[in-house]
Amino acid sequence: MTTPAALPPALDDLLDGGRLVLPAGDVPRAALALARDLEPDYLLHHSVRSWVLARVAAAERGWRPADFDDVALFVACVLHDTGLHLASRGDRRFEVEGADLARSFVISQGLPTSTADTVWDAVALHTSVGIAEHKQAEVALARAGIAMDFGFGADAVPDALAAVLTTELPRLDLTRRIVDAIVEHAAGSDVRAPAASLPGLLVRERREPPHVTSMERAAAAGRWGV
Repeated sequence: MTTPAALPPALDDLLDGGRLVLPAGDVPRAALALARDLEPDYLLHHSVRSWVLARVAAAERGWRPADFDDVALFVACVLHDTGLHLASRGDRRFEVEGADLARSFVISQGLPTSTADTVWDAVALHTSVGIAEHKQAEVALARAGIAMDFGFGADAVPDALAAVLTTELPRLDLTRRIVDAIVEHAAGSDVRAPAASLPGLLVRERREPPHVTSMERAAAAGRWGV
């Protein structure tokens, strides 16, 4: 059985026999293992889906994997939320905590410092709408894929790919649980939740009745529903 014809050529490496195909190689496998060690399943599934959806965003731009560093993109997407579940929590935003971890991981794998810096940017800026889009391709694509997993631009996802994603990587009440995790991480620290940041916004919205954030409402109205 071959990849479904519904997928455009730029995405035809993502499915094989109707199953999701992740990047091969030691670095992607190690990144996935690290994410699996640090993250509960709902967050791990989101992280992997974000890479798949970043590839959809690339295809929308007319880009194939040869046009960007797909390993760096995979590492950034898979590790972008690890800052929420580090055993030792610093007094920094979760995006920066995760970015530092991701950069250290890339260096430990023997990849160039330039790649580590790109991955740092992609993780640190993944909640920074209007900024990430103007950085390196991998940074912009990571931001787009992560946002797509909350419904933004999700109509671009081919039905065949969407069906596989929701089956192999179930959402597990993603949006409510990630908002809970971000708010919990930010608790008691203005530094971890600056006023003009996503964590700061979510903390404020959770405090106020009906305690449902704009992020949750947008996701509920989007393609994925949760």
